[in-house]
Amino acid sequence: MTEIDLFINNISTSMNEELGTSENLYRGNSFESRVRRWNLNLYLEKMKTTSPKVLFLGEAPGYKGCKLTGIPFTSEKMVAANSFFSSQDYKFINSADKLESEISATIVWNELESFERKPLIWNIFPFHPYQENDPNSNRTPNNAELNLGREVLEQLLTIFSIEKIVAVGRKPESRLTELGIDFAYVRHPANGGKNDFVTGINRIL
Repeated sequence: MTEIDLFINNISTSMNEELGTSENLYRGNSFESRVRRWNLNLYLEKMKTTSPKVLFLGEAPGYKGCKLTGIPFTSEKMVAANSFFSSQDYKFINSADKLESEISATIVWNELESFERKPLIWNIFPFHPYQENDPNSNRTPNNAELNLGREVLEQLLTIFSIEKIVAVGRKPESRLTELGIDFAYVRHPANGGKNDFVTGINRIL
């Protein structure tokens, strides 16, 4: 079992009673959870071969994006079309004619196309936080969730030799400040933040 296998196994069994309504995307033996674990393993193993020095840290999976693919800041349509993910056996929860798209994932990967070395991408909370009684919704992670995410991030950083972390939005920024980790900040691309995000990552990368 590789260190990435162990990492995914650890997060797939992780949960905390203090969390709000959130779904551990990788837990259990459903078709959906197996797809997410498979995809995340492919992604992390490929990133390991590229030796990324920069990590983009987002907030949490969205229900149209990472909740389906298992890979932060991606969507099914983006994984199916983007050259970085081609020639690999990524799997999809939805059928080929019903693949979901997600605006933040599209913005991020459209910009990353021009960079030969891609940053590793992760979320400060790796599970999907949603509004009570509505799994197909998103909400901001609470403090207990962010603390759990910080522990997972520390595990991830033992696998990759990251030299710079980029907080994409204010929630990851807050936890990185607490960790005492040196980082840069860029605005999240959602809600009118695209131009600031693009300017920020071009400055950093």
